[in-house]
Amino acid sequence: MRLLRKRRGVSGIISGVFLVAVAVMIFNILAWQFFQYDAYHRTVLERDQLVWERYNERLIAYLPEVGVSRLNFTVRNYGTVSAHIVDLFFRFNNGTCLYYQLDVWIAPGALKRIANVGPTLLMSDVYYFQIGTERGNIIGPIPTGSGGISNEPKPGQGQAMPFIFGFGYNDYQYRLASGGNWLPAWRIPNNINAYFRIFLNNTYPASVTVIAEHSRLTFIPDPWAAESPRGTKLPSDLTIPANSGTWVYFTRDSVNFPNKKDVHYFVYVEMYYYFTDPNQILGANVGVLACYLI
Repeated sequence: MRLLRKRRGVSGIISGVFLVAVAVMIFNILAWQFFQYDAYHRTVLERDQLVWERYNERLIAYLPEVGVSRLNFTVRNYGTVSAHIVDLFFRFNNGTCLYYQLDVWIAPGALKRIANVGPTLLMSDVYYFQIGTERGNIIGPIPTGSGGISNEPKPGQGQAMPFIFGFGYNDYQYRLASGGNWLPAWRIPNNINAYFRIFLNNTYPASVTVIAEHSRLTFIPDPWAAESPRGTKLPSDLTIPANSGTWVYFTRDSVNFPNKKDVHYFVYVEMYYYFTDPNQILGANVGVLACYLI
């Protein structure tokens, strides 16, 4: 009887331990489920946060410069989150594709100029590029045009020509070949030999070199004047800086005017120029001036 009682006591202890073990297992399972749900919930929140940040990451890439050796453009962040630009995808019109890494941070509402990135560019290159952010957004420049971005400089906006004459009273002058001061050339004394100069503005965003051999200042008489055309050239090639003005001297040959009065002339300025490649020559007729003999 005493042995039977001992066995019953041991079985009770085993049953109690088993019940405690089952309870612990159930608790662990419930805790594991709770922790897993909490981890899943945190992952969903983090994903939703990333998606929200990605949708609110809004950039504009614009104003790519032309006539440059490396890519320069402006980025504006009009979104509500900071952006980290890490990729530059570059494609030429000939099909060549290139990739470059960037490391540019831009705060919300900020404007930043990204300069001297990407491949070496030629004046004749036509290309397209995109930037990528760390969150995975891809942004292309505006405007791009139907054929891509041309690196060839264009005249300034609103200007009809690459070189502009301001039509100031002292912007067009002559000087006697024998010497003397420069004087306004709207009215010229008759029977003189004279040199001429004109003040021109370069509206290109790049320096240009004017070719002396082919550029000229030409005087075409009115039909009733019965005079032959006259002209002169530059003494040497001339480089005009970007977006600036300078005097262009036509002093290679003096212009001989007749001994007559009231002879009217149309004045044409022919300019032949290039940017960096002397074989890529452009031409422009800068404007029509006028003068007469007194």
